[in-house]
Amino acid sequence: MSKKKSKRWPLAALLALFIALFGFNAIAQAATYGIFADVSSHQPDDVVFFKNLATNQVAGVVVKLTEGNGGYANDEAANQIAAAQAAGLKVSVYHYAWYNGADEARGEADFFASQAAQLGLSKDTLMVDDVENSAMTNPYDDTVTFQQELASLGYSNQATYSMASWFWKNKLPRNYPIWVANYGVDQPGVDNAAAWQYTNNFNGQHVDMSYDFSGIFTTGSTITSPPASNNADGGSTTTPPVNPGPPASMSGIATINYIPNYGIALWNGYGANRTYAGRTLLTGTKWKVLAQTYAAGKYWYNLGGNQWIEGQYTNIDTGTVGVPAVNSNGASNSKIVTIKYVPNYGVALWNGYGASRQYAGRTLMNATSWAVFGEKYVDGGFWYNLGGNQWIEGQYTTSPNGLPAFE
Repeated sequence: MSKKKSKRWPLAALLALFIALFGFNAIAQAATYGIFADVSSHQPDDVVFFKNLATNQVAGVVVKLTEGNGGYANDEAANQIAAAQAAGLKVSVYHYAWYNGADEARGEADFFASQAAQLGLSKDTLMVDDVENSAMTNPYDDTVTFQQELASLGYSNQATYSMASWFWKNKLPRNYPIWVANYGVDQPGVDNAAAWQYTNNFNGQHVDMSYDFSGIFTTGSTITSPPASNNADGGSTTTPPVNPGPPASMSGIATINYIPNYGIALWNGYGANRTYAGRTLLTGTKWKVLAQTYAAGKYWYNLGGNQWIEGQYTNIDTGTVGVPAVNSNGASNSKIVTIKYVPNYGVALWNGYGASRQYAGRTLMNATSWAVFGEKYVDGGFWYNLGGNQWIEGQYTTSPNGLPAFE
């Protein structure tokens, strides 16, 4: 989230996310959570930007509308909303709060609602209150007042955004779904979070990105009655599901899963050419995965330098989302390709291959890596199957001449 023209940069370390997705089938099974961006006047307002954003799992965007009580309105919001809708993204909007006192809270809610109405947004649009300003003296009660005023104007589909520490300290109500900002960790750190903002530099684009655990930001799900309330008025009796956090395969962290009190070998290299590194990693310990590959019929994870472990002895034995894939230095059993195209652009994903192909409505960004489940040689070129009937042209990858694994 951002305040006027001065972008908020947290002190926590950024969670790097290089999209290295191992097949759409795996995503369908593991990533029941979509991801979504939030933008302000710091980001472009053209369709190209949003279409490039709307790749892989990105399915929604939250656009900044207002800040304070009539003091600031994002003059790029109309174009950003139109461009995001043209790109097929679910659009929500947010307000950066400054209020101190009930009157100011009601005034800011009125301002937020009036801007939404001017832009033609429907009353069921998800309206987010961004509450993080350290100058606030009573954010809990004032946020309740803000939300009540907004609901009285017909905008009952709401969410509350803030950093994890504010929820830990109970500085904010949870009478609507909460969206938690917490960087450099592998969990949001707050129970029952509807969404988790995990980075402010997605793919090096200086764009915030979040997991959507509830679906309200990405799939069109609407929560019009707030979940269980802890405010004085009691609120709804609806109890939200416990937030399970992101799937393990999306964390970039591998946990050793072997015999209790024993460990697995750490190797120099991987596959048939590996050598024992002289160390074991104990069951239950967690390790950051820096790269991955598919060799000798299994996944291998790089823990730094030339140190590798076998994926089958971890909690994510079939590839992890969030780290780059390497092509085994040409090893014959590699089943991974990396898109090789124009920086910041992508190549088409097709249903089918060759002359009979049809555009699948998505692009895969340059430098992202993908598991390959099969290949075809048609009309003088190789095509790679990424799961189901989804194909890419081999000429736009780092392996244009076929993968020996399929020979």
